[in-house]
Amino acid sequence: MAPSTELPLVTLLPRAWIGFGVAPWRCVGLAALLLISAAGPAVLGEDLRQLGVPWLGDLAVILSLCLPLLPLLALLRLADDLLPPAESPRRTLPWTWLVRQAAGLVVLELLLLLGGIGLIQTLSWAVGQISTTLAGLVVVLGGLLLASWLFSQVLALPLLVHHGHRALQAMDHSRLLVRQNGLKVLALLGLLIGINLLGLLGASLGLLLSLPFSALVLMACCRTQTPCSKVSRRNMLPT
Repeated sequence: MAPSTELPLVTLLPRAWIGFGVAPWRCVGLAALLLISAAGPAVLGEDLRQLGVPWLGDLAVILSLCLPLLPLLALLRLADDLLPPAESPRRTLPWTWLVRQAAGLVVLELLLLLGGIGLIQTLSWAVGQISTTLAGLVVVLGGLLLASWLFSQVLALPLLVHHGHRALQAMDHSRLLVRQNGLKVLALLGLLIGINLLGLLGASLGLLLSLPFSALVLMACCRTQTPCSKVSRRNMLPT
């Protein structure tokens, strides 16, 4: 990665719109598959619980948390292919390798999140034996640090797909990129939340459009630009 990079925030929406127009039905199909893989097993699990098979229902719920990773990766990869080419050619990654690295990334992020929550609870309990005020302060500071870390990892999965990073490399790249573009990433999150809130309208059918558009915006963020570079400024324009 270049020592100094910035997100082309101004051109994200034009790039995403151009990419969506190339293959809209493929985008909508993968979005539908993503929603079905997330909601279908969860609904089935609830039905199984009511039928008196709780263990099978729990298994279906767990499956609803893991299964969406496959269509999500497919959607991100399609979005990356539909966007205008990056400055340097990308190597084609084997699908099995990509799934392994993405699964490893999700597991690492989840373990760190659970470990952080557990550490905050332990410290707050220990400090609470001395002062409840200090215990509350520990919870607030720990929560802020944990939220800051989660914020720094928002681009980890798109960067993994685009650059072919391993899990730890993607986490480190996302941290560096978010640190250099904190306000832009905050604006990006607000944009994505707004787009998908609109997608929830109309019996959530709008998600079939908002999810692919969100994937295209995220993958466009991986095409970072070098400030004060004429070539980079030219490549920011939709093509």
